[in-house]
Amino acid sequence: MEDVNRLQELEQDLFLWNILAYETVLIRNLETSLNIIFRSFNEAFVIEGPIIEEELEMITYDMQQDLYEKFSLTENLEEIFSSFEYALNEKNKKIYFETDNILIIFAEYLKVLNSELKFDEKDPLFDLILYLYFSDSDERTNESIQILSNFCQELYGYIIYRDFINIMRFINSDFVVSSNDNHIPIRIAMLNSLNLINELNNTVPNKENIYRIVHAIVGGNEDNVKKYCLSLIGQNSTSQKQITKKHLDFAQRYINEKKL
Repeated sequence: MEDVNRLQELEQDLFLWNILAYETVLIRNLETSLNIIFRSFNEAFVIEGPIIEEELEMITYDMQQDLYEKFSLTENLEEIFSSFEYALNEKNKKIYFETDNILIIFAEYLKVLNSELKFDEKDPLFDLILYLYFSDSDERTNESIQILSNFCQELYGYIIYRDFINIMRFINSDFVVSSNDNHIPIRIAMLNSLNLINELNNTVPNKENIYRIVHAIVGGNEDNVKKYCLSLIGQNSTSQKQITKKHLDFAQRYINEKKL
């Protein structure tokens, strides 16, 4: 009898550990879902031309109120999501976060969730994993998948709501400029589209004079103008001051429209 009880205990322990092992799978699903949502929704915030930061700040309030409603945010969700911390990668446009941080937030989210599924106050994530990966009911599995999806969407909505200006700067790094920048990269891109930069590069012996000529035309900070020009005339600039493909495409499109 003792051996039978011991065997049952071992089987129960094995089952519990098997469920806990799926926590890494849950984390991967959270990462994948958030990045899919992040890439998809961010397309709605892409702007096609330059905007001054002050103008962006003026539209922030109305946009935030709209986001609050669209993502069904509440004061309760605000409180739960407020501790979420993340980083954005400019190269791959992905969002990164700490595992422990999001699991704590997700657990709090499950505790107050209005759902037909039941979650234990002490460990709601355990119950969610059980529903997601071990349930013998398609209905419970589908409901848990929907909960996971809703959580990611609402958390994303809160990120955009809370950090709207920073997100806009991140998504539109080529076109959001400060008021004293005077759209310098756009102006230089236009000069490039008119072949002036290339002409100067071919005809001006002292390359330093190229930057001075361009600066005389576009104004602004001479050192910044130099850095922008460096990214165009065949020298690799390590500065963040870069004329990008977006700048060049916008400039060419603008010039073509004026020609028409």
